[in-house]
Amino acid sequence: MNRIMRNSGAALAAIFIAGSLTACGPGSASSSRSDTNPTDVSTDLGNKKYELTLWDGAGLKAVDEALIAGFEAKYPNITIKGQYDPDNVSGQNGPRVISAKDAPDIARVTDMNSAVRGNHLVSLEAYVDAYGWDVPDSQTELYRVDSNGKLGSGDLYALPNSYSVTGIYFNTKLAEQLGIDAAPTSVEEFEADMQTAKDAGILPMMTYAKDGGTSFVFQALMANNSSAEDVQNWILQKSGTFDNQAAQDAASTLQDWNNKGYMPEGVNAVDASTALSRFCNGEGLFFPSGNWNLDTVAKALGDDVQFFAFPGATSEDEPNVAANAGAFYGIPVNAKNRDAAAAFLDYTQSAEAQQIIVDNSGYLPKSSTLDLKANSALQQSMFDAYADVLTSGHTSDFINNATAGMQSSGLIPNFQLLLDNSITPQEFTKNVQAQYDKEAKR
Repeated sequence: MNRIMRNSGAALAAIFIAGSLTACGPGSASSSRSDTNPTDVSTDLGNKKYELTLWDGAGLKAVDEALIAGFEAKYPNITIKGQYDPDNVSGQNGPRVISAKDAPDIARVTDMNSAVRGNHLVSLEAYVDAYGWDVPDSQTELYRVDSNGKLGSGDLYALPNSYSVTGIYFNTKLAEQLGIDAAPTSVEEFEADMQTAKDAGILPMMTYAKDGGTSFVFQALMANNSSAEDVQNWILQKSGTFDNQAAQDAASTLQDWNNKGYMPEGVNAVDASTALSRFCNGEGLFFPSGNWNLDTVAKALGDDVQFFAFPGATSEDEPNVAANAGAFYGIPVNAKNRDAAAAFLDYTQSAEAQQIIVDNSGYLPKSSTLDLKANSALQQSMFDAYADVLTSGHTSDFINNATAGMQSSGLIPNFQLLLDNSITPQEFTKNVQAQYDKEAKR
């Protein structure tokens, strides 16, 4: 599994988004800063024939191919050939692909920092102006890099068209059996529902710690204890520390829930695919995960499941949601057809493309104002619950993406130690921050 535990190509696409290694490799080519900041761009492609290439992870082939088909129908003079790497290597291959002399025209960006610092990506600012793209900071912060190479502000280098969001899958059939008539609207209600399930011999919360799934609820709790802004600033290495009271209290809550039997027995040995399978087979009242599993869960549980945001500390508090792009593309500096590539990026922002994304993935569409038709009751519950989440100010990236090694070296081993009571919540936060400091100072 990848750093943010998605079962799709988008997962590996996000693996190195906060990395800082310089992209290089066989066939790579350096470019000047001026090459990366075009000013003479055009949205008029005329009747000239264009043959483009698009590179991505294989997990997103279905939605990419559907978008390509829609785009080619609108632009019959442009053809796009998809090139897909296996998901388990696409993250590692991304920097080499983007920096190559024969780079694709359109590519998912797997390491924003190294791509921009190496001058391997085109700034999209001229195209933002030419097409009038709606790119609010709240939705594009992770795809901006300033003149000093710092992630989080500056020029836009990749354009998101949909989003991965975390939440709670809620088995409403089990809830009805337990006399629970609605999803909880506060942490207190969430805990009470889990205790009700435990008392009835039903697993309260299906989750997994073998490859880091406990981070979803932990991050929501931590943000509830401080703010999504504080969490985001730490992820982007702007300010703050993980070794604080908000994170310690979240860790203490997580540890307590496991000690009470709210999690599956032997949670440290449960992996993502096993947890998903068990929940789809009816085990567990709640399942913290992400919308990348939406189609799988919908097919298994039909109308007996909902998706909601992990609640705020009280029913009056807005939920804090971890989110980043499900699909986002950039234009390599060595792309042969930049303007035509930008036309495809523009197409992905259209209502037609947004519906294609809805039909072919579980991701949250970029715009909540479009009249989109959900493909399942579960997907509709996501639309209803997350309509304004991207503009709420209550979102942050995944804490797993704070550094390249955060997931494997920081979070997974320390969550496991926390859950088997080998370390205290204070030791947990101290250990994670130590890993962060080790990488951030390189």
